[in-house]
Amino acid sequence: MASKKEVPQQPAGSPDPVVRAASYTRDELLLNAEALFEVKPEVVTGALFGSVQETYTIQETERLIRQFQTRKVLS
Repeated sequence: MASKKEVPQQPAGSPDPVVRAASYTRDELLLNAEALFEVKPEVVTGALFGSVQETYTIQETERLIRQFQTRKVLS
């Protein structure tokens, strides 16, 4: 009979472990732009233009894409 694996339990009153969202590089986001955000890689490039960050979460990138798509064009 298989034995159950014991999961270490945290003592009562200890804070919850910090869960961090996964971060991805620009290249990873560009390669998967259509699957993740339903936009062409050029849109992701425009949305991330001028940013000095090296990695981004999916949520950050979605927010930057929305901002980029709703930005007014200067003429």
